[in-house]
Amino acid sequence: MMMLLIFILGAAGVAPPQDPRDAASALIHERVQVADTAVDARARFYTRRDYRPAWSDSTGQPVAAARRLLDALAHAPAVGLDSSDYAVAALDRLLAGGDAAAVAGRDLALSAAFLRYAADLATGRVDPATLDTLWRAADRDLDLAAALARAVAEDDVAGALAQLAPPQPGFSRLQRALWWYRAIAASGGWTVVPPGPDLSRGERGERVDSLRARLAASGDLAAPLGGPGDYDAALERAVRRFQGRHGLPADGVAGAATLAALNVPAAERAATLALNLERWRWLPRELGTPYLVVNAPAFLLEVIDSGRTVMTVRAIIGRSDWPTPITDARLIEVDFHPHWNIPRAIAIQEVVPLARADARYLARQRIRVWSDVSGRELDPAAVDWAAVTESTFAYHLVQDPGPANPLGNIRFLLLDSYNVAIHDTPGRELFGHRVRLFSHGCVRIQRAADLAIRLLGAVPGWPADSVRAALAAGDERRVPLPRAVRTLLVYRTGWVDDDGVVQFRDDVYGWDAKLREALSARSRPTAQHPGAGAPQAPPGTPLPVPGPRACP
Repeated sequence: MMMLLIFILGAAGVAPPQDPRDAASALIHERVQVADTAVDARARFYTRRDYRPAWSDSTGQPVAAARRLLDALAHAPAVGLDSSDYAVAALDRLLAGGDAAAVAGRDLALSAAFLRYAADLATGRVDPATLDTLWRAADRDLDLAAALARAVAEDDVAGALAQLAPPQPGFSRLQRALWWYRAIAASGGWTVVPPGPDLSRGERGERVDSLRARLAASGDLAAPLGGPGDYDAALERAVRRFQGRHGLPADGVAGAATLAALNVPAAERAATLALNLERWRWLPRELGTPYLVVNAPAFLLEVIDSGRTVMTVRAIIGRSDWPTPITDARLIEVDFHPHWNIPRAIAIQEVVPLARADARYLARQRIRVWSDVSGRELDPAAVDWAAVTESTFAYHLVQDPGPANPLGNIRFLLLDSYNVAIHDTPGRELFGHRVRLFSHGCVRIQRAADLAIRLLGAVPGWPADSVRAALAAGDERRVPLPRAVRTLLVYRTGWVDDDGVVQFRDDVYGWDAKLREALSARSRPTAQHPGAGAPQAPPGTPLPVPGPRACP
């Protein structure tokens, strides 16, 4: 029928109507043909569709999907992103139609906005390795051009974008918590508890009423608010709950540390959750099962199996001057009674000064000395440690297994960029501290034997009794795992646990502030899409790597 119409119009001397997309295709081709399709997702997208516009109909008017894309961009805060990064107002002005040049420009701009949002949603707004040498994202291989093609072909922008968000339940839970905290902030926040003496059970007064209102606002206190009341059992339980989810001693007394945590504004808590959504995007999409998570600010190691936490143990992490990195590692081996190859930096900074002060120190600690020049073992007492400096240090120090070895009785060998390990420790009294910043970057754990039993349970010949026998024997023994266990070293100052409880921890390394500064520098103020500033329910809601550490 169309061919007949064209024939009739041609016979009558009337030119058939022109599809503005045809001319726009040529303009799009000019813009993208010089791009490297190996790295430019937009160029790949248009090359695969022969440069045909994706966001306009045959009359040159924008299709409905264009408006839906703008709506998704405007609601970017629901997933912890910033609408101002996507120039929503400028894109909105492009939806007015126009000639071929306007069609081409609009198409390229909408596709670029989709791809930028998609990349931010899937992999994060910043590359962590460019911000800190101790931050590294997992390797991911996402075809964002294919995601854009699906969004256009299936007319489902929201669905295509949703598939790019981190798929783990922890991300979705945190996304909902962000919406909730932003809603609290938008409604005026919560009551501030005035300063004063510690508050505890049995007390009365206005400060107690403020405490009750504050805990009710964050959901820690379920009891309804009434008139003036005392610090009763329900309020004490609410204080304990609040303390527990903020990493504070759960004694039920609203002391200075608890009051300081209570008075952090809701908007600041929401900002913390948004930072941690960014860090979720640095993780691999597929984690396997089981896998391990070491959360440095929480001082915990967790074993996750089939989406649930099945084991939690206390951890000691790196000191402020030797931080534990953020990275994606593989646990490949369990070593019983391991030797410790002392890293050069630790040897120079800590071991050599002790050897200078005490001639018997190395022998007493069962530390052997090898020459980097001859490769031979040396008598530690024969080395003039007083004359050894950083520039003349030419030795390799190895500590034998034993009660003084900081690796303890078990080391879990990780394959990663930093040569960090998870291991036992003879200093078990340190696990009694609330803030456990004592290591040189490695992770010391409580109940190392229990973790070994869990990891080796599927290895033939290694039931629990065999693990206990290996520990009792005292001999060094290395047991490779048949399948590497993914181990994530993360920095979570805000998350939602398996029971739906929102957790916060102190920013022990100051890395929240560093990430916030980087994200702020990336964003640029532009006009917002109408309604973007209001809290919205999230969709679906019912630099180079440093050298090895080998640290204890």
